[in-house]
Amino acid sequence: MPATIVLSAYPGRCTPGGYELALSIGGAVPQRRVEVTDLVSVIEAVAGFGRDVQAANPAASFEVSTRVVAGRKPRGFDATDKIHAFGGRGFLRSYVDPSALHRRLVDPAAEVDSARARELAQ
Repeated sequence: MPATIVLSAYPGRCTPGGYELALSIGGAVPQRRVEVTDLVSVIEAVAGFGRDVQAANPAASFEVSTRVVAGRKPRGFDATDKIHAFGGRGFLRSYVDPSALHRRLVDPAAEVDSARARELAQ
C-alpha cells in the first residue's frame, strides 16, 4: 500500500560539531508531496527533490526532511530516518556562513509556475 510523504527543504549548514538548521514554523519552505511504496522510492524522492531545490537555489545549503502524512510507512522507515539514511543531509554545505540559516529558499515548483506564466504571457 502506498504512503504519501511530504518532503520539505530547510536552510542549514554543516558545522564542526554537527549541523545547524533553520526550522520554519508556519513559514513557507519548499515542499513536495510524493507517493512512495518502499524505502528506495523515498530515497529517490529525496534525491530528486533535493536536486530540484538545488537547481532553483544554486548556492544554498539545506536539508530535505521527510514526513509521512497518509497511508502506511514503508517497512523500516523510522529506523532509516533515525540514522539519516534517506540522503536529506547530502545538500548541507560546510563552507557557508551563518547567514545561510536566514536564507529563504525558492520553491522549484514556484519557479516552474512563474516560468510557465511568463511563457504564456508572450
